Amino acid sequence: MNFNPNSDHNPDHEKEIIQMWQTSSPPGPADATHLARSIAAKIHTFDRRIRRRNLREYLAGAVVTGFFLWKMFDPAMRFLSAAGLVAVAFMMFRLWRGQRGIPHLDPSGDARSYQTALLDRCDRQIRALSRAGLWYVLPAYLWMLLVNITGPGLSSLRRVVGVLVSTAFCAFVVWLNENYAVSKLRAARQKAESMLQRPE
Repeated sequence: MNFNPNSDHNPDHEKEIIQMWQTSSPPGPADATHLARSIAAKIHTFDRRIRRRNLREYLAGAVVTGFFLWKMFDPAMRFLSAAGLVAVAFMMFRLWRGQRGIPHLDPSGDARSYQTALLDRCDRQIRALSRAGLWYVLPAYLWMLLVNITGPGLSSLRRVVGVLVSTAFCAFVVWLNENYAVSKLRAARQKAESMLQRPE
């Protein structure tokens, strides 16, 4: 769940747009239309990357769900498989719920309305990733602990090592989402916010 919504933009082009909107004289209709189209293009790129990321998550969830359903036929793994299904279902539900209510882009909107839409999308992703430790990592981590503690045929050493490795891995995923990815998104949000700012 890691992306940079501004990775394929032209920095020089963006600087020109920012400078245009920071001048004291208002832009002409052609300039305003060009800026609106530029921001709309960023929104479409942002939305496309979110859809691709979510699709990867849903596909991974479907594969893991199929694995757990197959393991349900093994009586020794039935409890762990059921717990895994609950964890995956919760994660996929929260992912789906987080994308609900995002308004479609109005083709007749202006630069200001497009900027508001872009900032809203950034804020939604920042909120989701800032809580990834709870809704995304914690269910998987609890299942990993359950496997390492109650899984059949594991020695004490393997259980301890399994808990330590699972904890380290999940801590890294939390950092990757809540720190690294969020900082990238906040930087992208600041750039989007500055596009229509004028000097006092």
